[in-house]
Amino acid sequence: MATQIKPSPARLETAIELLLAGLRRRFRAYVWADGIAATLVAVGASFWASLAFDWLFEPPVGLRIVALLAILLSLGYVVARFLLARVFVQLHNRNLALLIERRFDHFHDSLLTAVEMAEQPEHAAEFNPEMLAHTHREALGRAVELDLGKVFNPAPLVRRISLAAALVGAALVFVVLAPEAFGVWARRNLLMSEELWPRSTRLLVEGLEPGSHVKIARGADWKLAVHADAALGRDIPEIVEVRYSTSEGARGRENMSREGVVSPGEAPFQNYSHTFKSVLSPLEFYVLGGDDRQGPYHLDVVDSPTISRMKLRCEYPAYMHRESRDIPVAGLMQLPRGTQITILAEANKPLVSVQVDDVANESEAAPTTHRLELAQEHGGPQTSFQFSVPRLDADKTLLFTLHDSDGIRSREAVRLALGAVADEPPQVNVQLKGIGTAITAQARLPAAGEISDDYGVARVWFDFHVDETPAREQPFAVAVNGQEQLAAADALEVGPLELQPKQKLHWAVQAADACALEGGPNVGSSQRYVLEVVTAEQLRAMLEARELTLRRRFETIIEELTDTRNMLSGIEMRPPPESTAEKQPGAETKPAVAPGGSEPGDDDAEDADVAKPAASSPASRALQVERVLQNSQRSSHETLQVAVAFDEIREEMINNRVDTEELKTRLKEGVADPLKRIVETRFAALEESLKQLAAVLADPNAAVTAQAKAVAETDAILVEMQQVLDKMLELETFNEVLDMLRQIIDAQEKVNAETKQKQKQKLRDLIE
Repeated sequence: MATQIKPSPARLETAIELLLAGLRRRFRAYVWADGIAATLVAVGASFWASLAFDWLFEPPVGLRIVALLAILLSLGYVVARFLLARVFVQLHNRNLALLIERRFDHFHDSLLTAVEMAEQPEHAAEFNPEMLAHTHREALGRAVELDLGKVFNPAPLVRRISLAAALVGAALVFVVLAPEAFGVWARRNLLMSEELWPRSTRLLVEGLEPGSHVKIARGADWKLAVHADAALGRDIPEIVEVRYSTSEGARGRENMSREGVVSPGEAPFQNYSHTFKSVLSPLEFYVLGGDDRQGPYHLDVVDSPTISRMKLRCEYPAYMHRESRDIPVAGLMQLPRGTQITILAEANKPLVSVQVDDVANESEAAPTTHRLELAQEHGGPQTSFQFSVPRLDADKTLLFTLHDSDGIRSREAVRLALGAVADEPPQVNVQLKGIGTAITAQARLPAAGEISDDYGVARVWFDFHVDETPAREQPFAVAVNGQEQLAAADALEVGPLELQPKQKLHWAVQAADACALEGGPNVGSSQRYVLEVVTAEQLRAMLEARELTLRRRFETIIEELTDTRNMLSGIEMRPPPESTAEKQPGAETKPAVAPGGSEPGDDDAEDADVAKPAASSPASRALQVERVLQNSQRSSHETLQVAVAFDEIREEMINNRVDTEELKTRLKEGVADPLKRIVETRFAALEESLKQLAAVLADPNAAVTAQAKAVAETDAILVEMQQVLDKMLELETFNEVLDMLRQIIDAQEKVNAETKQKQKQKLRDLIE
């Protein structure tokens, strides 16, 4: 007989459904209470956090907006996480049953099985109906005895509600007890007002508002001045601090300097100051003192204005005949006096104005100041400017102080030094030619040389006077047309001056330029000569004395050249036999013969033998040849000087008009010209031969040949010089004859004068 199975119920018992519905209501109430409490905790915490942060730091509007958005996002997250995400969650019977089973273990899964089988009848058909009914009855019996209040743990909810009540309650108490502070918070954090929290200390930054930007020159110092309100009831801080950060990320803080000590009510403010030294990069800073905090303030670093390029446009005085030109400025600018200058300058950044201090003399206390206001160019400030100096009459220094569009004043004035170069007088390089310190009354004074001036010579003349008489002028007989260089050649005739012996003639050549400035024209002068007037006989005697001195000097030159010739011929060009070949065994030793022909046994020969090795060394020979060359060059130079001196004597005789044709011929053709030929030909050939000798000293044969040639040329020079000396002696004899003749004439004139005197005396005696 088959067993009959009773089907499971299609739905849960009412008691179980009521149990689950009650649990659902309790769960939703718990979620609502917990979510609202969490939201209130977030609101209270956000209020107190924002209040503390805003009161401590007073952040700017931007940061407060960010903080408000963060609070709103946090509140939204809390509401969504702890309220909305729980309240709208669908609670199924199976979930509730599972919750009860986990909380109360005496159900032994009967409640969960009953709920699942009621919700899934198809699945329940697979199990024994009696067993399911038993399970259902067991769950029903235990559900009736269940206390839903024990399902939830109230402690977390109680803590959260307590915290919410504390935070919100404290906020309400704050609103009631400090409505002004709450209003400040609301206006600052909800309405984003710039209103500050009330303080007992009140700081004022001179010239700045929070957020202000100040532009300063790179590397400059900037002084910060802060005033603390010293009214009654205000706290005056002992220390005011500056906190700053640079654009590179560096941070720092420094205490400001307190200027004196002010008590509340004693003065309006207590002052503090601080100097930022050599600021090189932008920085941001705050000022803090007591309970007050001001900032941020910004120091923006910009380049200091300076002149990057400057040139001078110069217009020179008309008499200089120079075209205008632009000259770049480099150091001290030396310009001709009277130049009109336009200064063209360009700055490194736009300018608003330029102050020009004209320091004519830096010792003066108050320079002349000019201010250039620069007009806007194409809608913006100019970077260039110009300043004119009407005429540069003296040295001056200009100081340029620039003011740019950033409000920056140049740290140091740009200095321009202008040097006024005075027009120099003409350079008169003119000398007397063929005239000594004494002249005759019929002399001719020739002048020759060069006159130069930077801007042209305008006039040239002789300037002369006799003794203390007034100076006189005589124009130069040369065309003067403003040349910068002028070859001057003219002569002043002394005859018309009717000079007397023992008078002194002061003579010079002067020239003037075309300078049209004040104090011009400029006059330059040659060397001033003082010439004594003598008779012709006195001048001849003076010249004859000079001739005698030159002859004696020439004799000395001949003697020195003779010694040089002997030195040259005495140089041993071949080394001794011992130094060139080894002595052969058995060879006889022959006595050496000294250069003077004495035997080796003599004392002189022994000395010569001892000196021979040193004299025959290559270094010794080279040294002796070099000495001979130097001596010959000196003799050549001195010989030429003697020739020139005789030429000067001849020219002096001609210019003083005390010459004769025979005397001029003797001086020129007998002495001066032969000496010049000796120097130009003979001495030149000797010098070349000595140089060739020095070059072949290493070759004994060639050296001997070159030595013989040089000795022969020296002998030829001595022969010709002796011939000239003979001419000098003849000239001296001729002069002596002339001197004797002059003495005879003077004696005759003296006798004639004495005879006439005696005749006059006899005539007086007869009359008496």
